[in-house]
Amino acid sequence: MLTVALGFSITAAAESHLLEARATQVHGIVSQLPPLVTDRPPTDAELAIYDVAVRTRLLGGETERVKVWIADGTIVYSDARELMGQQFTLSATALRAFAGSTGTGISDLADPAHELSRSEGSLIEIYVPVQDVAGEIISVVEIEQDVTALNSALRRINTNVWVSIALGVGVLGLFMGVLAVARARSLNSRRRQAEVLLRSSFAAQEDERRRVVGALHDDIGQPLYRLLYGLEGSRAKIASDHPVADELVRLEDITRTIDKTLRRELRILHEGLAADAGLEAAVSDLVELTRRETDLVIEASVELAWNPSAVQRTALYRAAQEAVTNVRKHADATWARVRIWTERDRVMLDVEDDGRGVHRDPGLGLTTTKERFEALGGDVVASGRPSGGTLFRAWLPPPTGGDQS
Repeated sequence: MLTVALGFSITAAAESHLLEARATQVHGIVSQLPPLVTDRPPTDAELAIYDVAVRTRLLGGETERVKVWIADGTIVYSDARELMGQQFTLSATALRAFAGSTGTGISDLADPAHELSRSEGSLIEIYVPVQDVAGEIISVVEIEQDVTALNSALRRINTNVWVSIALGVGVLGLFMGVLAVARARSLNSRRRQAEVLLRSSFAAQEDERRRVVGALHDDIGQPLYRLLYGLEGSRAKIASDHPVADELVRLEDITRTIDKTLRRELRILHEGLAADAGLEAAVSDLVELTRRETDLVIEASVELAWNPSAVQRTALYRAAQEAVTNVRKHADATWARVRIWTERDRVMLDVEDDGRGVHRDPGLGLTTTKERFEALGGDVVASGRPSGGTLFRAWLPPPTGGDQS
């Protein structure tokens, strides 16, 4: 819109300047004409002298008619003799000239004073005020010029302006296109770098998780089994009413409690590795674990038209795990659903519940998850559901560089 307005304003300014240039030129010629009396009807001799000067210096070429007006609207001179002595209503441009300003404009010749020239269609009007020796405006000279040359010049200017604007817009569009392509490449490059860094981070975390699972199972779990068997064996060797028997039973219970806690933590750590088996299997394991450990009614569905990359699968699973953990800890919900699907050019994750809704600032887990998704070109939003509860929504773009591994 700004470009279009600029084009029209340049054309309008060009027309104004061209008319002003013509007015300046005509004003100089009019100032050299002999004076024409206006306080009385001029004599034939006076009119003849003035007519010769007009025809010599003004008429011809683009100038088609000359009139001399006085303030009451009477034409006291014209190269068209039939107009002399006639009285008409002064136009707004003529009135401005009687007020002291050179007036210019393009007339459609609709007023009665232009009846003789109406076949021309339109003419340039230039009104030049004439002053006496005291500086009073005694008359106004009207010069009517053919508009053809002006229109031709304006068409050339208009063509050049719009061609220049079109070229400028084209160059700008090309520049913006190149800039957009460069920006897209830069974003894709940064996204690939983020995926590489996250892949390395996830791999390191999973390796550490495997090491911890193995160490807990082998270095703590196995000795606990031996300790429990040793306590049971020791108790079997003494009488049930022996003072040490009750203490051994108490130690067995403590050992079983430690063993149960250790198994639960190992199961949670193992579920964190479930993404290796595939996103659908990992989410299914997450839901099954939640069902076993809580009274929450939870369901899940994974429907993907294309396979996210390994980094994206891990990010989606971690996000689902974080959202389900928040439901368990804070929502006081009875129902939850996990859904992962592809929508046009995005893979979407929804975790919703019927709990108490969003009533606090995002925690560290949600903030970290959001930062991780933003680094991969996606986003995370947690909001209240219209029917109550919370909707956790996350999305990621398609994998870059064909990385579907």
